[in-house]
Amino acid sequence: MKALTTFLAFLAFVPSFLFSQQSDRPVVPEGRLLFPPLIAHHIEPRVGLSRLVDEERLRLDIGNSIDLLSWRNLPGDARAAVGADFFTWTSLRQERDFHFPVDAVDYLFGVNASYMRPLSSDWVSSLRFRLSHISAHLVDGSYDKQQEQWRDQRLPIVYSREFLDLIAAFEWREAMRLYGGAAWIYHIDPAWLGQWSLQGGAEGVWRQAGWPWLHAYGAVDMRFVDIDGWHAAVNVQLGVKVGRWRGTGVQFFVAWFRGKSQHGEYFDQTWSYWGPGFNIDF
Repeated sequence: MKALTTFLAFLAFVPSFLFSQQSDRPVVPEGRLLFPPLIAHHIEPRVGLSRLVDEERLRLDIGNSIDLLSWRNLPGDARAAVGADFFTWTSLRQERDFHFPVDAVDYLFGVNASYMRPLSSDWVSSLRFRLSHISAHLVDGSYDKQQEQWRDQRLPIVYSREFLDLIAAFEWREAMRLYGGAAWIYHIDPAWLGQWSLQGGAEGVWRQAGWPWLHAYGAVDMRFVDIDGWHAAVNVQLGVKVGRWRGTGVQFFVAWFRGKSQHGEYFDQTWSYWGPGFNIDF
């Protein structure tokens, strides 16, 4: 927890010379979280469902993040917040007769701290720091009861990790966000896996003034993970959101992914798929 305490102290007393420009007016986007979740990144708080067409699976997201404490009117019209994360992402097998047995599930819980500051009347800079734990598990849907064995001879393994990650982002008029960052895993099972990963991405939204409740958007996220060598994982998402862009609504999208599986029990497998889905923002 020492790293988190140090980071929170930085947020509370960050000096004003970090940014050379002053804002003509605050342009901090309003929403339920000071740092909005990254649209195309798989480790984010969501409530929704998507279909993995080429994998014949579904992905189910259940969970939330919340800002528990917030500070306004910091130097330079900045704001800061501290919150908590509790969410899961689950792999469901798609079978006949509308059956979806649970194949694998990943759990995340942790704390986060975020900071946001206007750079000008158009640009906003932000940071998000997370200290998190993830554990992964195979579930009964991965067990073939008729054959009395695990599917594909893949036995459950112990997979867990504790990590720190930091993302820096720059947003233009709530219409475009560019971000990049890194994660350091300070404890992981299996122990031979790499401890670092890199990440970057971009998001854009098109809003029609006459349709304030409908937003078309696109997002791309790329990660580089060290699993017996460096591998890239790319996720692209195109969709529309019905509702406020930084608030309550529903996202309908089509996504494409290629890279190492997002599920810890399949960490060494390369998945490639596309499919439709939806998320509920609240």
